[in-house]
Amino acid sequence: MSDNVISVSNISKCYQVFDNQRSKFLHAIWPAHTKGMQEIWALKNINFEIKRGEAVAIIGRNGGGKSTLLQILTGTLTPTSGEVKINGRVSALLELGSGFNPEYSGRENVILNGLLLGLSREDILNRFDEIEAFAEIGTAIDRPVKTYSSGMMMRLAFAVQVLCDPDILIIDEALSVGDFFFQQKCLNYIRVLCEKGVTLLFVSHDMGTVRDLCPRVLYLNTSELVFDGAGSEGISQFFNEKQPSLQNHSINSSIVELLPEYNSLKECIKDAIWSSNIINRNGKLIAVTILDKNDSPKLTFKIGDVIKFIILYNPQLDMLNLITLVIKDRFGTVITTTGSLQLGIFQKINDSKLKLFEIEVNLMLEANEYSFEIFLGYETSRNRGMVLDETGKLGPIKVTWDYENDIAPFLGKFGLPVSAKYKDMVLK
Repeated sequence: MSDNVISVSNISKCYQVFDNQRSKFLHAIWPAHTKGMQEIWALKNINFEIKRGEAVAIIGRNGGGKSTLLQILTGTLTPTSGEVKINGRVSALLELGSGFNPEYSGRENVILNGLLLGLSREDILNRFDEIEAFAEIGTAIDRPVKTYSSGMMMRLAFAVQVLCDPDILIIDEALSVGDFFFQQKCLNYIRVLCEKGVTLLFVSHDMGTVRDLCPRVLYLNTSELVFDGAGSEGISQFFNEKQPSLQNHSINSSIVELLPEYNSLKECIKDAIWSSNIINRNGKLIAVTILDKNDSPKLTFKIGDVIKFIILYNPQLDMLNLITLVIKDRFGTVITTTGSLQLGIFQKINDSKLKLFEIEVNLMLEANEYSFEIFLGYETSRNRGMVLDETGKLGPIKVTWDYENDIAPFLGKFGLPVSAKYKDMVLK
């Protein structure tokens, strides 16, 4: 007997998109008529096999075909060509709330979903208390699901799927909803299921979670399977799929006129990833450049690398101009905020010449993508201030690491300042 629980052979999925209803109608009655029709391939010749007990992540950019593939695997979508073989009971968390009737109570939806998964009513009732306790939604279990928040919906859906003894568990970004501690609870339970031999197919853009859960990665890029192998290598390819292009702005002629004597400054801003069209006004950010420790323009770094933010600005006169850098992860969570206020760097400006401010950051962050924003402002009272100008979100900055071959300086999300040593014990 084969150990394969999922076999995918030459799967392709094509959507026909028509310019208008007339073209669609003509194609329906005469298939040879293709004028006004486009073929959009969501998947092209996908092949892979997954063995019992494997934990496999499917990664890729938006539009790569991940969700389409999962829908085909769960039987909610028919492929244009190819064959899928599934050996075992599948539990799937795809779109939030899918399979739930909004008019039914949580209790009724648990029973309905259990029946759809192939369990008997008696089996469901025997497990109901465990499902209710895991979901932790209290008396809401007897309220209509349409009154639930997205977090409550995810709690109940996850509890039903994982506690109904699945052979194959498929999760598509569902864990991004809900509170932090319940997410931890879910991930811990997924690890327990994997240890028991449950096959996991996991889709996420969170490469940290992918790395922690899945030794194997399937990497989809523009509808094709471009990598099938070790998780660390797949994640590395994901990060380097497309190097962010430095938005190479030529120096605005007005800036050149303002800086006739600053040749080094012109060199500094020639590779700016952001620049403003308004430069002859006080209190304005002019340009932002990102450099590595060798002063080369760059947006991809390794963990622990030094990144330099060079900010050119037109100061607001007769006040302390403050430059602030905010770095965020892909969820929009603020990772760090730093700048002249936090660093205690103050300079009262009383001339109208353009100024430079440089911030160096040691990127002790886990391998992932990050955006950043630059703000120019001033302090109005203790820890309060007013923004004069801002860049908006820029990036992404990519932080990478070869986890397969190199020992990372830390594991987790952040590298905290730390020291340690071995000490001899003195026995008395």
